[in-house]
Amino acid sequence: MDTFDFRIPGLPKISLCLASVLGLYALALPQNDSYLPNPKLTPGDALDVTKDDLCNSGHERLDRKVPVAVKRQVFDSYGISPTMMGYNVDHLIPEKLGGSNSIRNLWPQPLSGKWNHSRKNRLEQRLYEMVCKGAIDLKQAQREIAADWVKAYRKHIGDSE
Repeated sequence: MDTFDFRIPGLPKISLCLASVLGLYALALPQNDSYLPNPKLTPGDALDVTKDDLCNSGHERLDRKVPVAVKRQVFDSYGISPTMMGYNVDHLIPEKLGGSNSIRNLWPQPLSGKWNHSRKNRLEQRLYEMVCKGAIDLKQAQREIAADWVKAYRKHIGDSE
């Protein structure tokens, strides 16, 4: 294989082959924010509901089933094969906080790692309880979870685990 000398300022000369391998390796590494959805693809979307609508014991829940075709759309938009293990399609703003089934509210959530689905589910339940008790406004809870659910988790639950 032919090589080409490649220089990065401040680093010793390396071959283009090695630089390519290192570049591909870096792309394969999980990114620090891989547990967050891309805000351009998934900004969040909520229905026009109130705290009373959600917290009333007689309130009917939305059908949590997301059609397979929509799930494929979500995976495609993120460049993930739908057969790839380790992800599920999740609502950024959960239905219990008025989140919709719109593709703008769906993302491929990692099932493992520190910031996995279990932690997000815990935050969703905490925010739901806080909204129903009047400790936080529904719109504020929706904004916080949509903007950065990990930051919201740290704010409302902590990071001691």
